[in-house]
Amino acid sequence: MVIKALLVGIIMFFAKFFDWGYFNVQLRPIMLGPIVGLALGDLREGVLMGAAIETVFLGTFSVGGSVPSDIASAAIFGTAFGILLGKGTSAAVALSVPIGLLANLLFNFIAGFIFNFVVAFEDRAVADHKDKLFTFWHIFAMLFYPTVFGVMAFVVMMIGVQPVQHFMNALPPYINNALTAMSAALPALGMAILTNSMWDKSILPFFFIGFILAAYLKLQTMPIAVLGAAVAVYYVYNDFQHRKEIKALKASGVGSKSDKGENGEMEDFLS
Repeated sequence: MVIKALLVGIIMFFAKFFDWGYFNVQLRPIMLGPIVGLALGDLREGVLMGAAIETVFLGTFSVGGSVPSDIASAAIFGTAFGILLGKGTSAAVALSVPIGLLANLLFNFIAGFIFNFVVAFEDRAVADHKDKLFTFWHIFAMLFYPTVFGVMAFVVMMIGVQPVQHFMNALPPYINNALTAMSAALPALGMAILTNSMWDKSILPFFFIGFILAAYLKLQTMPIAVLGAAVAVYYVYNDFQHRKEIKALKASGVGSKSDKGENGEMEDFLS
C-alpha cells in the first residue's frame, strides 16, 4: 500500500505542478484517470473512471483565482478510491464531487494565506533590486503548492482507504442505490453546465440530432463524436473560405464604400 500511496502522491504533485507551476496547464480527469489506473495496476478501470469523472466536470473550469472545484484532486482521488475499493465507476463519480470541494479548501488556504506572504516577499525583493531573492521565492511558491498536495495525497491514501471502505460497506442498500443513481445523473449535470455556458440558438439542431443518434439510433459515443468532428471541420472550412472570399473582394476594390451601386450593397451583405 505504501508504494501505491506514493505513486498517487507523485501523480498529484505533477498534476498540480503542471497546473499552477511550470506549464500552467490543467490536466483533466480524462488524462489523470488512466495515469492513476496505470499506477494502480488497472488501466481499463482508470480509463473508464477518468472518462466518467470528466463528464461530471465538463462545464467546470478555473477563471483566474476563482476555482469552483479542485478537478485534479477529484479525478485522482475518485479514480484511486474507485479502483482500490473495487466499487467501480459509480463510487468513483460519487466520491469525486465531495473530494473536489474539500480539496478546494486546501487550495484556498494556500493561495489566501501562504502565497500572500510570498507575494509580499517578492515585492520587497523587487523593490530592493534583489533578483536572486525574487527567483528564490518564485521557485519556492512553484514547488511548495504541488508538494503540499502530493504529501496530502500520500497521507490520505495511506490512512483513508480502509475507513472509506468500511463506511461504504456499512451503508444500507438504499443508500448505495441512491449513490448509483446520483453517479448516473451527475454526468448529465456536467453536460448541462457545459451546454449552458456555450449555448447558442444556432446549435439547437445539432443538439437534437445528437440526442436522436444516441437515444433512438443507439449509436455509441465514438461514432457520434466522429460525426460531430466531421461537421465541425466542414463548418470551419466553409467559414474560412467565406472569409477568404471577402478578403479577396476587399483587396480587389470591389464593394468599396465609395461605390454607391450594387458593389457597395454586396460588401454590406458579405460583411
